[in-house]
Order: sequence, then structure tokens, then C-alpha cells
Amino acid sequence: MTRSFDAIAIGSGLGGLTAAALLARAGHRVLVLERNQSFGGAATIYRHGQLSIEASLHEIDGLDAFDPKLTILRALGIDRDLPFVDVGALHEVRSPLFERPFVMPHGLDAAAAAAKSQFPAQSRGIAQYFERIDAVRRAVALMSEHQDDRHWWLWNAPTLPWRLWPLIRDRHTTLSEVLARLFGDNEAVKLALASNLGYYTDDPDTMPFIQFAIPQASYLVGGGHYVRGGSQALSDRLVAIIRDAGGAVEAGREVEAILLDGNRARGVRHRAPGSDDMREELAPIVLGNAAPSVLASMLPQDKRAAFMSRYDSRRPSISLWSIAIGLDRPSRDFGVRHYSTSVLPPWLTRLSGFCEAAALLGEDPPARLTPYGFVAYDQIDSGLNKRPPHLGALVGVDRLANWTGLSADAKRSRKERWMDLIIADLDRQYPGIAGAVVQREMSTSETFAHYLNTPGGAVYGFAPQSRGFMPMPVTAIDGVYLASAFTGGGGFTGAILGGGWAARAAMRSEAVPHFAPTASRSSATSCGA
Repeated sequence: MTRSFDAIAIGSGLGGLTAAALLARAGHRVLVLERNQSFGGAATIYRHGQLSIEASLHEIDGLDAFDPKLTILRALGIDRDLPFVDVGALHEVRSPLFERPFVMPHGLDAAAAAAKSQFPAQSRGIAQYFERIDAVRRAVALMSEHQDDRHWWLWNAPTLPWRLWPLIRDRHTTLSEVLARLFGDNEAVKLALASNLGYYTDDPDTMPFIQFAIPQASYLVGGGHYVRGGSQALSDRLVAIIRDAGGAVEAGREVEAILLDGNRARGVRHRAPGSDDMREELAPIVLGNAAPSVLASMLPQDKRAAFMSRYDSRRPSISLWSIAIGLDRPSRDFGVRHYSTSVLPPWLTRLSGFCEAAALLGEDPPARLTPYGFVAYDQIDSGLNKRPPHLGALVGVDRLANWTGLSADAKRSRKERWMDLIIADLDRQYPGIAGAVVQREMSTSETFAHYLNTPGGAVYGFAPQSRGFMPMPVTAIDGVYLASAFTGGGGFTGAILGGGWAARAAMRSEAVPHFAPTASRSSATSCGA
């Protein structure tokens, strides 16, 4: 039997769940369809062997007054319902270029002081760097706060060039360009300040400074946080919000077609994979929690080119590899003192060298060690693995080409070699820790491509670019909205904001005149963002 809804979300990643939850809280009847057997996309916890493994979350940034996603979390009550654990110092950076590991503390002033202490000859540039990223974030927060207030923009028009100068000044500059102006050829301080580049991209020469500055300042001002119980707790809470509001969330349902009436969405057709169980559901709103190329394949052939034309100039983001390890002793026993650590290998002597890292996993035999991050979940009250083994995660950038064309045995052998190499290097950093590893497993870009269904295993939506990076929830098909990291930016924050932007666009009555909640449901709730 065909059912009718106000909105249907294709996919249950954070963007899709956030958009669906906001619409459900606003009184709209929502259906979420997920092709996998569990909800959350990358925001998932899974159990292998003795370990509960976090699929992706290391730290959520911000949660302070200038963080636009806080409005969304408050609208949904998530800021009250879920405990967010402060991770303390944002990360430690280890590099042969440093006399000692550099620790990036929480707080702009504290971080600036730590950097000046370690790199005193660069004190002036360091002060300017932290002032600059903070100014960029504040300007973006101002725009977000007043985005729908036309009177404010008109009234303040004379002062806008001054208020928004941080954005105007750096609108086309890259991270490499800004750091070169501030620090010249001092690569050590650049690597210290941008060691977590892999959270966004692998190429500082194309990374827009603004898109780097916003989350970096957000981590510093608001701190880094982990959801106690893991990212699955966040996904489960969003599912519960949708269901409590009368919506439906269904797993094991793969959408095959977006149904149209002319150029307007009217529903979807979906099936249980590998079966003849085909259904059609009707709705004037379709929330696409999938890559645009995947959504395009669901459209009639004559609509695909127009749909994809908005994304022709955009490349998918990088992908990642990840190694989950189980330790039979606490990480502190081996000298680990911080939740997150960036380890930079000896060959990485220039920030621009990051762009070489993703191809390294395709080398056989490996010639160089890849830079990697190490997260020790037992350093905080994560709510995971309360008894040994303790969870650790090693992560770095990857590309699908590293695994294409290999046999299953060749892939398995390559994974084993890389796990041996990386864990051996971790043991050089923290002597004895390799002997405590009782479980290990590796995910690659191929894993992410299969599970997330993104081109090349992209984990951050589109690759950052300096031009045309404004959020784009509206598509060429009326009533179809992007609700994912592909909407505006990657990471958990980007996905949540992408869902918020999609819900906000859908709830604009002038955008979709046929979209209205049933009278029996609750009044609208602000989407924020």
C-alpha cells in the first residue's frame, strides 16, 4: 500500500537524520529510508571481537555561543539529552622537526602562548594567526545570526565591509598562502599549527584559508568533545526524535528512483536489497542524504545532466584509512598523555608534503611511512569498552586507487603490512604499546566507499575550494534537497549543518508552497543554522 508523507529522507547519515528530525519536530510526517541494516552512516558504533569500535568520531568542535550547530542541537533537545565529554588538550603533535612534542591546548590564548613558547622566533606571526582565525569565525557567526534579517543587513550596510573584512580579505586565499605570509619558510610552526589537516583535506595549497580557519577556531574556542557512548548515541537519539514525533525510520530499504511530476519531487520507489519487495511512497519533499552522483542515478535519464550541472566543478573529498586496535592495558601505561596525537614522519618536512600522503598506501613494498593520527579513547570517559581491551584508533588519508584491481588476498596482505608498519611506529613513539595490542583491524577507502556509497570513498563531501563554497541545499529538482556533508562541508559539524540547511530550505513556504504540516501536529521549531 502506498503511503504519503510530508518528507522522505534517502539515507540515515547525520545530515539526513538531522533534517528529518527538525522537520518531524516542526510537525511534519517524515520517513527515513536506509539501505544498510543500521542507522547513522559514519556516526556508528560496531562490535567486532572484544571491541566496541567507533566508526568515525574523534572530536566534535565548538558547542559554544558562536557555533551555529548549537542552535540545531538545542532545537532538538540534544544538548540536554546527550553528554558531550570535553577531550581536554586538542592534540599533541610529534615530528622530528620539533625539539619536543607540541601540545595544542583548548583556548585561543592558551594555544597562542603554547605556540610562542615552542617557537619564540615566530611569536608575531603566531599572534596574527590566532587573531585571524578567530576573526574569520566571528564574521561567519555574524552572518549566520542575521542571515534572514533583511532589515539588519540594510541598517548595517555602511559598516559591513568592516564587520566582514576577515572574510573579504581571505575569500580567495589558501591555507598555504596565509601561512607563508605569516611564517615564511619556517615549516615546523606550519606543521604544528596545521597537523590535523587530514580532518579537512590533504592539500594545503588548495585548502581555502576560511574553510580551515572556521573549524580550527571552533575547536580552540569551544573545545573538542566526544559523545559519551559513541557517535551511535547521537544517531540513535535522532532516530528516536523522528519516531516520537510520529515519523518512520526503516533499515534495509534501498531507494531506486526519485519519482517526479514534471520537475517536482512526488516521492520515491524503494526495495529490500535482493528481493522483489518493491514499494512506492509519496512526499513533496525528498531529502538526499547521499552524494549528488548517487541521487542523480535515481532520477529519470533526462533530468540527470541538469541535476549534476551544479556540481560539475566539484571534486569529491579525500578518503581515509583507519586501524582500530584493542589494548590489554591502559594507554597511559605507555606514556600516552593526550586523547589525540598527530604523528608526522621524518620525510614530512614541509606542510605542502601532505599531498603526497594519500598515495603511499598504494606503494608495494612501502617506501615511506604515512602521517597518522592516534586517538586513545580510554584517555576520557568515552563510555566505550569500560573493561579491557581499550580502544585506540589510528587514521590517515587514503584513496580508492590504492586498492583497485587487487585480489582479496593482495588486499589482505597489504593491510597486514601497513598495520605492522604503523603499529611499529606507534611503538617507537610509546615504547611497549605494540605488545599490548590484542586486536587490530583496518578499514580503507574501499570500506568507506562501500558503506557510505560515496565516490572514491569520500568522507567529507566535496573537496574544499575557494570559490563557490556557500552551502547549497537546493538542487535543480524542485523539492529535492541535499542533506549531507555534500551540502556545505565535511565532518560531523558539516553533516549536521547540512541537514539543518536542508530542513530550513524545505520549510520555507515560498520555496515549496505545497509543503505544510498536518494540523494535528506540533507547531514549527526553528532549524537555526
